[in-house]
Amino acid sequence: MKKIILSALGFLFASTSFAQLSGIGIHFGANDFYGPQTGKYFTDNKYTVTNNLETGNMDTSSKKTFRWHPLIRVTYWHSIGKHMDVNLGLSLGNVDYPNADKDSSYILRRQFGATKSIGLLAEFDVRFNYNILPKESYIVSPYLFAGISGSHHPIYFGATIPVGAGLNFNISKDHNLFLNLESAYKIAATDHDQNHLQHSVGFIYWYKPGYREPKAEELTPEKAVATLAQIKDTDGDGVEDAVDKCPTIPGSAQMDGCPDSDGDGISDADDACPLVAGLAQFKGCPDSDNDGIPDNKDKCPYVPGTPERMGCPVPDRDGDGFPDDVDKCPDAFSKTNGGCPEIQKEVINQMEKAAKAIFFETGKATIKPISFKSLDAVVTILKNDPSLFTDVEGHTDNVQPKAYTNMDLSQRRSEAVKAYLVSKGISADRITAQGFGDTQPIADNKTAAGRAQNRRTVLKVRNFSK
Repeated sequence: MKKIILSALGFLFASTSFAQLSGIGIHFGANDFYGPQTGKYFTDNKYTVTNNLETGNMDTSSKKTFRWHPLIRVTYWHSIGKHMDVNLGLSLGNVDYPNADKDSSYILRRQFGATKSIGLLAEFDVRFNYNILPKESYIVSPYLFAGISGSHHPIYFGATIPVGAGLNFNISKDHNLFLNLESAYKIAATDHDQNHLQHSVGFIYWYKPGYREPKAEELTPEKAVATLAQIKDTDGDGVEDAVDKCPTIPGSAQMDGCPDSDGDGISDADDACPLVAGLAQFKGCPDSDNDGIPDNKDKCPYVPGTPERMGCPVPDRDGDGFPDDVDKCPDAFSKTNGGCPEIQKEVINQMEKAAKAIFFETGKATIKPISFKSLDAVVTILKNDPSLFTDVEGHTDNVQPKAYTNMDLSQRRSEAVKAYLVSKGISADRITAQGFGDTQPIADNKTAAGRAQNRRTVLKVRNFSK
């Protein structure tokens, strides 16, 4: 047993060269031998037997009571890294000690408060703690421990193996004073020892071994003069050259020794525009037109512009207020219609009327001859005004034809109208054709009248190219 304890102590003192901190602690608590004997670890009934003179019987009464014995414990700690501590502990306490495992006489003494066998129990522990959370980094640091303990109680020396858990609570700003809570279960390792619990609460003070706070050097007048003589300040602004960003130009301490010529709060050394007051977000340069581009990078600094044009605005060739990048007719002045001249309402009505008179063979993309007159009217409109374009849309009802899908049929019909217009001399570049099938109904497909309305051709007229 002595060899085991000496080996543990040898490891502990060998580890001090790696220890970051040491600590001392004082703890108060209790030993509990009754709990492991009976399985009742916190409280149990204490019985009192009295002679009832009236009945001649013995009356028994009981009340809850603790079965713990107070103790005091002193500890010495070493930290090894962030997660491991080693500590020595000496605990002292008077105990009523059981003579054997499941000692019935001991249990009866504790239950009835009869004659007690009180003796001093001294235990010396060597423990190894694993900190689940480093105590230097967290307010609450739980840990697990195991070790070996030498004990002395009346007549006998013995040994136990303590295992358990604890909590360290940081209660100081410097992380040097901790509130400690701990519970250990001590397993008997020799014949004369009994299993028991040991609970404690206390305080641990941590410190750096051998650390001494440096003493401030006394500054004499002679040393002050010598120190000032060693400080070099070329520009005489009170900021020594070693930290002066502008050592040859007088400045201020607030600007690290540099001037602020434009008074914008940014030192000349860091100011991209040192002679013109500006903004910190643009390194001291202004943004006169508030377009988010500083003047030193803005090709049009007094007119709001875009980053793509280096701060200059998008041009408006026709001056109608629509910039060229959004003007559908950039060379035609118009304040409406996206920058394009308004199309005459009569033309729009004629196109819509002609579209309603376009008919096809059932389930086919063949235009009926009755539609040619209306289509020729569209040709006349487009030839009379070369600036006009038209979009041909084909639509069907929801009845599926035999030869094609509705989408395919509507596409074929819109292309048939385009082909007719092209055959009459209209440039194909001025016409688009797109089928929408039955996806855009304008009436109920459940009725014949509704389906007739949904089978339609739409002609949309515009005066700008896509």
